[in-house]
Amino acid sequence: MTVDEYINRQTPEIHRLLDHIRRLILEAAPRIQEKINWGVPFYSHKGQLCYLNPLRSSEVAVDLCFLRGYELTNAQNVLENRGRRTVRSLVIRAGEVNEDLIRELLQEAIQLNETSKEKPATFQRKRD
Repeated sequence: MTVDEYINRQTPEIHRLLDHIRRLILEAAPRIQEKINWGVPFYSHKGQLCYLNPLRSSEVAVDLCFLRGYELTNAQNVLENRGRRTVRSLVIRAGEVNEDLIRELLQEAIQLNETSKEKPATFQRKRD
């Protein structure tokens, strides 16, 4: 499945939100790659960068999850820890897309992947 196919399978509201966030991610750096991994859109740039996860709730919202989120400064105090070891996420609700904030977080994550001597984190599903 492609990212386009994934987005097209969503409800119209989630489709619009995913499309908007996807555009911001792809504009953040010229060589960002996207693919479906673990059933959701994943983005990489010199290592895994982030992924998009529509929230299963009554509100229209998407998690923008940063694979190395624990290493981001979170100066804006907007990233949440949802029990994942390294991932931190920004919940983006329909009608509340702060493009400047998203761009700022993406640039910090990209910079981290470009300059870090450590190998970027890899996403691994919890084993039951």
